[in-house]
Amino acid sequence: MSISQTAEYALRAVIRLAQQSDEAQTTQQLAEATLVPQSYLPKVLQPLARAGIVVAQRGSHGGYKLQADPAILSVLDVVNCVDPARRVERCIGHDTVPEHRCGLHHLLDDVAAATERRYSETTIQSLLEAENRMPPLCPAAKVAAESNGSSAAPSTLN
Repeated sequence: MSISQTAEYALRAVIRLAQQSDEAQTTQQLAEATLVPQSYLPKVLQPLARAGIVVAQRGSHGGYKLQADPAILSVLDVVNCVDPARRVERCIGHDTVPEHRCGLHHLLDDVAAATERRYSETTIQSLLEAENRMPPLCPAAKVAAESNGSSAAPSTLN
């Protein structure tokens, strides 16, 4: 089970907002730090704001802040907010009950259930705390430099 590009963008934005919890981030700042297209960020952030995960602040010091507690907010909460995970409830073209799925569709649903379980067990805070083992986000400057063929030194996201 893979997530959509929109769900990945939402996760990148939420992680960045959790890293910068003391100050609001503009869409430009978020776009630069997460490599999410600035023009696409409103589509990603609007459902998160409606769900109370982020809050938009207007004014000269405006932008977006994480409103949900990252210690409670799960990866699944963010994914389901922008692009709900789909499970295999029946075989394609048949109106059967889940217990009568074919072996293939049973396997696909088992994998989706395991992924969903892992996403629900992983909080945004746990991703931040694992930073000493691996960063929660790819360093934007390094990724941008690699995609441009440059060897610019990576910057930190903190």
